[in-house]
Amino acid sequence: MRAPLIAALLLLLSHPAVAGQVTVPFPSPYGSLPAGTVVAQFVRPNVKLLTLKPVPSGYLRGLRVTAGKVKRTFPAWRAISNPTFWPGLAVGDVTGDRHADLVVTLMTDEGTGVAVYDVRVLTLPSLREMAVAPVLPYLRAHVRFEAASLAFGGHVVRLPLPEGAGGPHHARVGDQVRWDVRGGHLVALVEVQKDWAFTGRLVVVYRPQAGRLVPASVTYDPSELK
Repeated sequence: MRAPLIAALLLLLSHPAVAGQVTVPFPSPYGSLPAGTVVAQFVRPNVKLLTLKPVPSGYLRGLRVTAGKVKRTFPAWRAISNPTFWPGLAVGDVTGDRHADLVVTLMTDEGTGVAVYDVRVLTLPSLREMAVAPVLPYLRAHVRFEAASLAFGGHVVRLPLPEGAGGPHHARVGDQVRWDVRGGHLVALVEVQKDWAFTGRLVVVYRPQAGRLVPASVTYDPSELK
């Protein structure tokens, strides 16, 4: 099996730990979950993510968030209930108001070489949700994908393609989308794929604008998928 594909599979078998987050085991790998089951928890501040209703299998549909005495339900939230991919929590000021925010990552799609996360941002302690502009439409509008290169912001980046990943088809994005908090900013990490190989990633930094978080800049990171 080619090295980049192995790396992609390893990603699917791990979920990055977040400082301050408590790992919450499920009752069984694929068993049903009663309403009120804690699926993620942060220590300081004390934040919990709970199932909103019983979950027989497959997907968590609807979640409740508690932050101290404040509670809010989010019926539209959805995440895969496989315990390998339970939700992730991070805390940081990503809205620029000098108050902590809660960043929730929810895996919505997974498979061989596929790992797609949704992101939700809540202000603390009110748990008011802030809209986050989707990253893939932004990249497809601002990045030109060629067979062996990317072009954006007046720059051309040559892709470090491994042997066997040639051919006329353009590079693409969409199979691996992750989120992080870096330097007080929400950041999207979107893997670039050419044929079977992942070849670096586009790093999109978000900033607050008119009450929502929007993409502000994009760079290319050529390092291997970990």
